[in-house]
Amino acid sequence: MTFKKSILILGLAICMLAGCADSSHWTASHPSYHKAPYGGIAVTGIENAFVITRSSWFAKRLEIERDSVQIIATRHCRNIFEDEMRKGYGNLLVLPDSVNAKSPEESLRIDERIFIKGHIPEQGISLKDSSGNVPPLVLILHEFIIGTDLKRENFFDYALIHNESGSIRKPDNVSAIFSYTLWDNLKQRPLFSAIEEIQQPITTYKISNLTKLIQIAVQKIRKSLYTGASK
Repeated sequence: MTFKKSILILGLAICMLAGCADSSHWTASHPSYHKAPYGGIAVTGIENAFVITRSSWFAKRLEIERDSVQIIATRHCRNIFEDEMRKGYGNLLVLPDSVNAKSPEESLRIDERIFIKGHIPEQGISLKDSSGNVPPLVLILHEFIIGTDLKRENFFDYALIHNESGSIRKPDNVSAIFSYTLWDNLKQRPLFSAIEEIQQPITTYKISNLTKLIQIAVQKIRKSLYTGASK
């Protein structure tokens, strides 16, 4: 285990021992996380985080060719995600995925069985914008999986990730499962990490429903960042 990984796991373990994750097995806060971002924040990961599962199902309902649904639908999600983030953070800085793509893939422990996998900057290396500036806080979006009747434990609970999905049937919900980390870009440590789940009941499904799903997701992220900060 690298020194960097040891520090990440130790920090989150201290958090859990202190009781800050008692209310949920799906979030973890660093002991030094006291003030949630307000007004300004940087974000990275939105270029490649979005994935559509059950492409045929979505292609039919969104009236998109099956071969194009990944490209068109995920691009739509990225655009809505960025637009919604700008509504909440007037000084939003979008960093290209390339600034973090070469960082090693680490496992961030959330709970005894719950882990996030994502590219995490190495100790001593800060993420920079195109002008070489170092934003103090970066929201790293690790994964954003969209499908039907998905459960986050089947993706992130190490005791359950090998569970086979049930037989294909008429779905009840469109699901969004997404993981992210609020990164202290000055001290290179995770301040807050979470795995979120949204279930959107299906009546009919159009692009407007997909838009609403992403809007709800961003609202959920912002709320979690505020409630995750210790007083």
